[in-house]
This record gives sequence, C-alpha cells and structure tokens, in this order.
Amino acid sequence: MVRSPKITWNRYKINRVKSFKYLCIHVDDRLNWLDHINNQGEKAVKMQQNLKRIAGGNWGISQIHRRALYKTVIERMLAYGSSAWCLNPTYKMKRKVYSIQRQFLLHISGAYRTTPTAALQTIFGIPPLHMESQFEARFTSIYRLRISLPPNITDIQPQDLEMKAIGWSIRPSEHFKPYRISLENGEANIARKDIINIFPNGSKTEHGIGTAFCVLTNDIWAYQWSAKLNDNNTVFQAELTALNEGVTYASYLPNHNTSKIQVDNRASIMASSNSKTKQQEKFSKSSLQI
Repeated sequence: MVRSPKITWNRYKINRVKSFKYLCIHVDDRLNWLDHINNQGEKAVKMQQNLKRIAGGNWGISQIHRRALYKTVIERMLAYGSSAWCLNPTYKMKRKVYSIQRQFLLHISGAYRTTPTAALQTIFGIPPLHMESQFEARFTSIYRLRISLPPNITDIQPQDLEMKAIGWSIRPSEHFKPYRISLENGEANIARKDIINIFPNGSKTEHGIGTAFCVLTNDIWAYQWSAKLNDNNTVFQAELTALNEGVTYASYLPNHNTSKIQVDNRASIMASSNSKTKQQEKFSKSSLQI
C-alpha cells in the first residue's frame, strides 16, 4: 500500500514498468526471463504461421529446407542473448521453450500432433532447445566474454582456454612483408644460394578463388604468377593449379639449376604424384617439400 518513489531524469518523469526492452532483450522486474521467452515465442509462432502458408505437409518447401530454416533462422532468433538469460534455466523456462520448439518440429515433420516431442528430436537430430541455448550461453560466457562460471556448472576457468588466433586484416599477396613468412621447415634449403625456391598457394576470399606462386632466388623475389579461377572451383583445385604451374615453370629452367617447390598442402602432393602428366617426366630436377 506504500506509494513507489518518484524518479525523474532531466525533469522527465520515469514511470515504473514491469518489463522493458534493452538490446532486443526483455528484462522483467523479477528477472526470471519469462517475458523475454514469451515475446520471442510470439515472433517465432508468427514466422511458423507464415511458413505454413508456403509449405504444407506434402507440398511446397521440402523437409530438408524446413529443417535448415529452423536451424538457421528460428533457433538463432530464440537463442539470441542466451548468455544473459539461459545460463541456468528454470523449470518454467524449459517448459516454455520446449513448447515453442515442438510446434516447429511438427511443422518440419508433418507428423500427428500426438507424436512425442522426444521422438521428433531424435529423428531429425535436433537437441532440446533449452539445452542448445544453455550450452551456447556457457560457451559464450567462458570463452568469449571470459566470465568465470559457478563451480557447480564447470571447473574450467577462462584462463585455461586458448584464445582464438586472429587472422591478418590485409591480403599477404597484396601487401607482401617478408617477415610474415615462416621458414622453419625449409629454412636450411631456402638459405642456400644454389637452390631456386617456388612457393605455390591457392585461397578463397569474398572476392573469388585465386591461385598463384612466387619464386625466390638468393632471397630475391624473382618471379610471380597469379590467376583467378571460376567461383565454382574449390580451394583444393586452386592449390593443384598453383602446383602444376610451379612444376611447369621449373621444367623450363636450365638443367644446372636445382629447384624446390615448397608446398603446405599434403593432399596436393598426393594428387600430383598420382597424375601422369608431361611435366612429371621433367620432374627429376625439381623436388617437393612441405
């Protein structure tokens, strides 16, 4: 019966509410996260109804595509912010998430409504949603946010996990820097002045698939070759193309020159060793090294 305190911010009155939305997460006054799950569940149900309009039990989107839509869209939407609300879900939270997931499992399978949810989860290989969210919440907290979890959950500490290596922000082929090349395995051969070293490589970026090789002679960048492949090609095909071009280049070198092709892909060596090409006949004066 006691009136709540009056709160103002820059002369604006702040009304008391039972829940509010922050960063797309609904925070309620009891911090039980049921309001957030209910709101996310309503969005999911609307999307499920829209899917029903374009896909029936035996027509429209195939079962494989319906499962893919659930895993990539619905499940990601329901698990949003799980590190904040699903570290230790309550029984009510589990039941609510369980009921939301059941509707989508029935839609994916087209089964009778009396079919047990556990059977549908087993058939399609989809774990219970609250377990998926709980796993993601704990993994995100301890690995990405570096927050220690209670001992009753896990004994692993954030400092016990290795940080993920961060790649280069620029392409090495466009911004070549010699100190970024590791010469641990072939350093002895590369240091020799009488050996021509060839470095083939293939890679895939958002700009396409490329293949290239460069030649180092006496620590000098003597020659380079590069090409862009079709978007349908694979990185393995790009590696083989670079290796083939490197062998072709080595076959036209003078007989008194010794060349070594430094390859970082063992599968490429196995594929090239099994192929019968004209370049292989001249391969005696050049050698491969990983």
